[in-house]
Amino acid sequence: MISSIVKSSLMSMCIAVVAVYVLHYIQSNFIFQFLSSNIITIQIGLLAINAATLGIILTKLKDIVDKGVPRAEFESVRVQMLLSIREQVALIIMAIIIISLAEAKALPFHVPQMVFQVVLLACFVYALLILYDTAKSVFVVLDDVS
Repeated sequence: MISSIVKSSLMSMCIAVVAVYVLHYIQSNFIFQFLSSNIITIQIGLLAINAATLGIILTKLKDIVDKGVPRAEFESVRVQMLLSIREQVALIIMAIIIISLAEAKALPFHVPQMVFQVVLLACFVYALLILYDTAKSVFVVLDDVS
C-alpha cells in the first residue's frame, strides 16, 4: 500500500517537473492559472466520479459474493478502494494548502513559485492517476463477471 502511494507520488512529481520545465521554456502560464482557479472543483468532481464508480464495482463484487465467492477474497480490494478515497481527500487538502501558500503575501520563508507550480500540477496528475486506476478496475471486474 505504501509502495503504491510512493510510486504514484514519484510518477506524479516527475510528470509535473517535466511539464513545468516545458511550460516555463515556452513561457506559458495558462495551466498554472487554470489549476489555481479550478483544481479544487476538478478534484471534487473526480472524487465524485471515483465514488460513483466504486459503487458500481461494489455492486458487481456483491453479485460475485452472492454467487459463492468468499467475501474475504475481496478484502484487499476494499482496502484499495478506501485508500483511493483517502488519497483524493488528501490531494484536495494539499491543493488548498499549496494555493493558499502560493498566494500568501507574508510567508516567513521564500519558496520559488516554480515549487508551488510543480506540487500543484503533481496533485492534479495524481488525481488523474487515481481516476485511471479506478477505471481500469471496472474493466477487471466486468471481465471477471462475464
